[in-house]
Amino acid sequence: MPIVSMGQGQVGSPYTRFGLGDLYQKSFATSRAMGGTSYVFFGNNSLNFKNPASFARPDSLTFNFDVGFNGGYRTYNTSDLSMENTDLQLSHLAFGFPIAKWWGSAFAILPYSTRSYNIVSKDNKFDIPKNYIYYGSGGINQVMWGNGFNPIKNLNLGVNVIYYFGKLYQENSLDFDDDTGSYVNVKEVHTINVSDFGFEFGMQYKLNLWKNNNLIIGGVYSIDNKLNSRRSSIVTNSLATGGSAVIDTVYYSNQERGEVIIPMSFGVGLGYSYSDKFTLAVDYSYQNWSNALFFGVSDSLTNSSRISAGFEYIPAGYSGASIKYAQKVRYRFGAYYDNTYLNLSEMGGQISDFGISFGFGLPIKRSKSCFNIAVELGQRGTVDNNLIRERYAVLSLNFSFSDMWFVKRKFD
Repeated sequence: MPIVSMGQGQVGSPYTRFGLGDLYQKSFATSRAMGGTSYVFFGNNSLNFKNPASFARPDSLTFNFDVGFNGGYRTYNTSDLSMENTDLQLSHLAFGFPIAKWWGSAFAILPYSTRSYNIVSKDNKFDIPKNYIYYGSGGINQVMWGNGFNPIKNLNLGVNVIYYFGKLYQENSLDFDDDTGSYVNVKEVHTINVSDFGFEFGMQYKLNLWKNNNLIIGGVYSIDNKLNSRRSSIVTNSLATGGSAVIDTVYYSNQERGEVIIPMSFGVGLGYSYSDKFTLAVDYSYQNWSNALFFGVSDSLTNSSRISAGFEYIPAGYSGASIKYAQKVRYRFGAYYDNTYLNLSEMGGQISDFGISFGFGLPIKRSKSCFNIAVELGQRGTVDNNLIRERYAVLSLNFSFSDMWFVKRKFD
């Protein structure tokens, strides 16, 4: 059944039809410019929710606020069709602050997943013209409370307490292109509302190799998060000649209780830094999506894995000396390869996503604040076996504001 029309809303892809949709990486522009690596990065004057251990040992007088936006340009191709789409979204709002010298805390609101697709597939088997229509929207958001602790020198531990909430809407229809009244159209609509808590844990250890050379190890782990959910479903029939007027309700349920399971995941990272000027990092993550269930049913999902690498170079390091501005800029580059959780076995197997990224950190003069820019260029899927190839360019912008607080100003 060839796809003849593909469409997305504000953000998304035809692949968001499966599972929970597009999964957000919790990466701000700093991390996205480095291929998404983040497990080994300490907070310093920025916020890193991918590893809550990074909130430990904050600057005891600094308050951090971070806001970001993502905008994308995407092209979608099958073997004989193509279309373009643009999107823009507020990616996150976050702030962090010290509680003690060994304890830092942070809050954020950001997406967990996004669903947005509109697919039409025409079919003329047995000389009966008909359309298969698939439409979906919504997503799951997360409010995160992260805490990082420094119990002993060079060791950080952390925990994210996450409140998941949101709505996933899905509509499937079979419409006959017929004016004789011989056929009946069918529409199936499901709405799932999610509202529950989850947890993930992190650690970081910094090993001093020799003067100005450091090795950093990071890791994160998340248990199976079983989210209490409610589902409403309705299946209706209508005459092909009667427009959308319902002639029969085949099935109906309202606010059915169940669970959406976000499965166990873990990630590890290894980093090397030299004299606050150069940082190189590699991350690997894995999630057990083959065990994910949505009201007791799986959905063409398989275990996902991702590997990413990136580096950051600051010519002058974090020096506050009076030097040229270009030497204070943070130059970043990275790459990633993602075996996603989509397993379309009848059409070619697991869907991969890969790309490169680069960006800059532009410091604000006489301030710890920074304006961060990241660009990602990548591809997901393939045109083989009637699948869809998505190529994208995503621009991420975020402003990391750091300021002193609880400090009494003195004037001469």
